[in-house]
Amino acid sequence: MRWRSVCVVIGVVPAALGCYAYVPLDTSRGVQAGEHVAVEITDRGRVELSDRLGSGVLRLEGTLTRSDSVDLEMNVWRVAHFNGPISRWSGESVRLRREYASTVQTRTLNRGKTYLAAGAAVAGVVLFTRSFGLFGFSVGGDDPGDQPPPVSSRGWWY
Repeated sequence: MRWRSVCVVIGVVPAALGCYAYVPLDTSRGVQAGEHVAVEITDRGRVELSDRLGSGVLRLEGTLTRSDSVDLEMNVWRVAHFNGPISRWSGESVRLRREYASTVQTRTLNRGKTYLAAGAAVAGVVLFTRSFGLFGFSVGGDDPGDQPPPVSSRGWWY
């Protein structure tokens, strides 16, 4: 049972450590609802959206709920501002005109970084289990049966 849980952890860690990257999304061919997107806001968009999102909005990240030729509607999870702070939102719905978006990017799995992170995690687990002698691995050292008996300090007559 213990071995099974270790295998589950090794299988889940790569998914949890998955490295994502944002790549440009071609919005002309249509965007499907449910995609994780990041939208860079134009200067005009910052002015028009300041009453709803606050001043100095640079980027919105969230899940796209609806898209047509005029508007984008998304559940916002993160808002980045020019002055540095990133606000976390709880999925509030925001509708914005497409002309307010300078770029729309989608989140994709970066396979190279994910494989590297997974390999490092597996190597860490193996090194940890071997160094502490878990799961029956030998920590090292000689077999105690191969060593000579201890020499007595009392002398040969005792």
